[in-house]
Amino acid sequence: MPKHSEAITANPPLQNGGSRNRNLQWLRAIAALFVLLYHASVYLKQITGDDTFFHVFDGRFGLLGVAVFFAISGYLMAEILPKADPWRFLLHRILRIYPIFLIVLASVLLARRRPGEVDLWAATLVPAGEGRVYYLGVEWTLLFETCFYVFLFLCSLAGLKNRLSWIASIWLLIIGAATLFYPQIQAELTPTIDWLPLMAVNSAFAFGLLVPALRERGLFQPATAMLAAGLILVCDVFPFGINRWVASVGAFLLVGLVISYNSTEAEVNGRLARLADRYGDWSYALYLCHVPLMVAIYLKSPPLPNGVLWMLAILVPLTVAAPFGMLDLFLYKRLKLWADQTSRIVRVSLSGLYTLIFLLLAGWVAWIGVSPHPQAHSRSSTAITVPIPTADETSPTGQLPPSSQTLAPPPPLP
Repeated sequence: MPKHSEAITANPPLQNGGSRNRNLQWLRAIAALFVLLYHASVYLKQITGDDTFFHVFDGRFGLLGVAVFFAISGYLMAEILPKADPWRFLLHRILRIYPIFLIVLASVLLARRRPGEVDLWAATLVPAGEGRVYYLGVEWTLLFETCFYVFLFLCSLAGLKNRLSWIASIWLLIIGAATLFYPQIQAELTPTIDWLPLMAVNSAFAFGLLVPALRERGLFQPATAMLAAGLILVCDVFPFGINRWVASVGAFLLVGLVISYNSTEAEVNGRLARLADRYGDWSYALYLCHVPLMVAIYLKSPPLPNGVLWMLAILVPLTVAAPFGMLDLFLYKRLKLWADQTSRIVRVSLSGLYTLIFLLLAGWVAWIGVSPHPQAHSRSSTAITVPIPTADETSPTGQLPPSSQTLAPPPPLP
């Protein structure tokens, strides 16, 4: 069973050959829906004991949702990095990830009237190991995203931005060896930076980096969809690290297929298609806000059937994500324009300072460590606080009886 939620990841607007790739946008929306369905089902099981929906929307939905978002991110970075100035590239990534993340985090803290509960280490999105409070319950994937972007930035500075296929291939070999020889680390959600590059979940990033080169070689043919479908069906039956690999290969094939067979804007333009476009755009905002909302709904335990609660846990985040998603797109458009118009020395200074602070903080935690947040392991933690789950590789951890008044350490979330 997957460990935690990508994730919906923070990606730039989808472009392919100068035009918007709607297939890829819709794939992002579907991946977001997969994560939402999984979380609604697994939290209902944990909090109320009702596993009816979890029998349908099980760990495969979480595993595949994360892998698809990471593979999309890898593909987009492979398209963007070779054409970008490294300083501009990293500054764009910073402005894409942090503003809406901090706004959603502040909104949840203020709505619950507990601003003092914020864990500043966690809010940096630097890999800080165990003992942190990731208040939105999904930030773990952003730790992998930020590390991925800093890694690509450093590769670009080293003059390797046109060697991404080689870098990805070597990285896959290293991850494969780590999965084989260090299977125990694969279940960790928040590793320190010395272990993070070895995690099997990164294989989706690496495969994504290979997509442009393999597309040029004609790898992604329609028949490939059958292989992708087969992998999706079995991506939750192996040990956890292998499950990550299977999901990553399936996601890699899906991304390759949709970018190889793009639909035009004129082909489909109905209401459902436009809605899929919007939720592709809003997927990052949906990812950030959905767990606090759905868990709060379950913990309030209104006198409604569990099936209705489950539907509310889907519909409320979809509704709330719309204004946050529009704000996200507005901010990124304005901030990106500012970054492009500002002087090179400003871009170099901001990107360089971020990288220096990021590496210093991550290195400090890896070699010296930091004290855990006071609420990191509290069993009386509230609906939003997500302590580090136990390292179970096959199933969600913990399940509360209906009468329980506190939230035990939550299950692994994709």
